[in-house]
Amino acid sequence: MSYPIGCAARAMMRILKFVTVVTAIGLWFFLNAWRGLTMYFAGDDLMNLYLAWDFPRLHLLVANLTPFTKVYRPAGAVFYRTLYAMFGLNPVPFRIAFFCLLILNIVLIYRVAKLLSGSKEIAILAALLGAYHQRAGDIYFRGSTIYDVLCFSFFALTLCVYTRARQEGTALGPRSWAAFLALNTLALNSKEMAATLPLILIAYELLYHREPGKKWAIASAPVWVSLALTIIVTKLRTGAGTAFTGNADYAMHISVRQFFLTTRQLMDDLFLLQPGSISTTKVILILLSIWAIAILSRRRDLLISAVMITLTPLPINFINYRGFAVMYLPMLGWAMFAAISAVAGRDWLLQHVWHRHPLPSGTWEPERVGLFLVALYVLFNLQSHDNGRPAVTYPNPDMTRVEALDRALRRLPPPAPGRSSVVPIDQPFPEDEHWNSLYVVRLLYHDPKLIVDLADRNITIHTP
Repeated sequence: MSYPIGCAARAMMRILKFVTVVTAIGLWFFLNAWRGLTMYFAGDDLMNLYLAWDFPRLHLLVANLTPFTKVYRPAGAVFYRTLYAMFGLNPVPFRIAFFCLLILNIVLIYRVAKLLSGSKEIAILAALLGAYHQRAGDIYFRGSTIYDVLCFSFFALTLCVYTRARQEGTALGPRSWAAFLALNTLALNSKEMAATLPLILIAYELLYHREPGKKWAIASAPVWVSLALTIIVTKLRTGAGTAFTGNADYAMHISVRQFFLTTRQLMDDLFLLQPGSISTTKVILILLSIWAIAILSRRRDLLISAVMITLTPLPINFINYRGFAVMYLPMLGWAMFAAISAVAGRDWLLQHVWHRHPLPSGTWEPERVGLFLVALYVLFNLQSHDNGRPAVTYPNPDMTRVEALDRALRRLPPPAPGRSSVVPIDQPFPEDEHWNSLYVVRLLYHDPKLIVDLADRNITIHTP
């Protein structure tokens, strides 16, 4: 009877471990980000939603089936259009769907880290470290960052499909090939950050499966297909006639100066420092330290994390600084590197300082629990006392004005055909936000032909 009891006890311990870890990471995420569920649409949301709604359905479908179009981030457009078709101009379903993707991405951090490190403990720590960042408020509170969130989802899912198949020692089968190509296409259709995916896959092959010969060439074929696909898509979407043409915010400045200018700002936010704290010299020292640790450790998981840290920000390193939300995807590499380093450092201390044997895999040792709790405690103290930048308030005035207009319109009957109606508003729109009132009116009434005149505290709606 002792054997079944022992099995039951171990099973209960695994369940308890799972529930404890999931609860801790879930609480950490929701206690920090829950207010994002209550946010209204901002101006960028309305613009993205309106453009997605106004775009021909067939063209949008074709744009998502193939990456060889110049359509602006069509995967995000499908997100906006689908939810609008189902729920109208109601922000709650949008926010719920958004948070479901954020939760999925925390799971994907765990999955990618587990596949690349082979350690559940490292994967758990990486998920904890990557679940929330104080300076990435736009990710949790603004719907317009859906492109970053979707790009992360499809990027990580593509990595999972490929690395899992390769770790099984076989080439991708027909289903895996189809999944790989579909997910890679959707990643490219979500945001330009996905252009670094084939570079990560090449690094993975060199670090984990370097074996010359025909067998390796066949097994790694998806990597080269992904690379060719990305080169063609990049050429198409950076040429004339795209959404980025003539947009100064997305103009490329390929120079060493621009690389360090952007990277310094990103690292200021990454380490919760005041603006200007990280100099070019410090950026170089940080990157050299990361690579030195990875190379000296001879650990493949640290090396692939260093590759991610270095390469995934490249699409944003050479444009004007766009805020820390653009680091949502690169944070995957940073979270993995920190988690691997923490576990490796703990194990080194156990063996060489405290003269203990390495922790057996799959156990729930006090040292393992302790490291997780220490990581949670450090995160809490760092991010709850972030005084490096002025706090960004949510909802911001942009959201408040849009919501006020929506509420005012809903208290009145719909505009009658062939007539004009005047709607008084409590919070007037600045001149540069005139388009927000047009988007709200047309989206609320599902009519792209309505004309809106904005004058101080009144909005006049003209119906055809």
